[in-house]
Amino acid sequence: MRLATPSGFATEVFLLEHPDAELLPAGPWTLVGDRCLREAWLAAGLPEPEGALWVSVPEEEKRLATVIPWLEHWAQVPYHRDLTVVAVGGGVLTDLAGLASSLYLRGVAWQAWPTTLLAMADAALGGKTGADLEAGKNLVGAFHPPRRLVACTGFLASLPPRQVENGRWELIKTAVILGDLAWADEMLQDGPVKFSWVERALAFKAGVVHRDPRESGERRLLNLGHTLGHALEAASGYELLHGESVGLGLLGACLLAQEQGLKPLPATLLATLARRLAPLAPWVAPWEACLPLLARDKKAQRASAPGAQAAAVLIHCILPRLGETAVQRTLPPEAWQPSHQRLLAMLQEVEVLDA
Repeated sequence: MRLATPSGFATEVFLLEHPDAELLPAGPWTLVGDRCLREAWLAAGLPEPEGALWVSVPEEEKRLATVIPWLEHWAQVPYHRDLTVVAVGGGVLTDLAGLASSLYLRGVAWQAWPTTLLAMADAALGGKTGADLEAGKNLVGAFHPPRRLVACTGFLASLPPRQVENGRWELIKTAVILGDLAWADEMLQDGPVKFSWVERALAFKAGVVHRDPRESGERRLLNLGHTLGHALEAASGYELLHGESVGLGLLGACLLAQEQGLKPLPATLLATLARRLAPLAPWVAPWEACLPLLARDKKAQRASAPGAQAAAVLIHCILPRLGETAVQRTLPPEAWQPSHQRLLAMLQEVEVLDA
């Protein structure tokens, strides 16, 4: 099915159970895909263009250096400006393939065919492409939306349970942004991911991206869970997956909202979040490791106070509210410390009770 998107939206969005070759580009195209998916791609009867690249891109290789061989390959074929790149894989590959497409010949078209729940709910829609630097996550990138997004839920059947759980956190994040705690609670229960959850999350994100394509206002709400989450992800040496880190950051944001005097979310919901996240406690880095990463967050800004000798670092933080849409607050990185400590204490308490 083709999802309804705002008039003039840059990306056609299709949500299907099984892939459809009719949705591949009509003109010249090439493919960059996760090599683990090549067999499934061919078994689905999908074509493999000459010059296709099947690669392996772990999180630690989400760097500019990874895409340079792809660009060299395209130039040697050579491909021209009528090229469309088809990205087949998870969030890291999707981000890098979109970035490479934005760089080649100053920008060629691309399609996103996400194969993980995380990529469907997050990386594939919105046009934010990126690579990491030593200093932090996604500090290099470009806004370059795909012409088409084709999310095939059939690919999810081959994912290990941890990868499905990883993507579920991006869906839960959407529900909390909206203040729809009934939907969040539904997704926190055990059971398979529902087609309707993905559909609703994609429709919501499409509307936000259309109204704020450059992330200057409303689109920042989509970063709920990402501020502390990115720091935890990097501080773990990427032992934590991105979605897992967002889940931890989401609980941290709920606790920070309380610290900031917002109406607290129900204790039962926070307890459910903590129980589901408790297995990740061994990879939650201490505050001292998180603070410098927060200060270098791509959403950080510097603001000089009157009479101050140095500019203070402030971060756009997204905080959930009970029954209402999340709000933005600009806070110093140090504001996260009490929430980080409470987060870790809650996870450890669950571990003790379950022991």
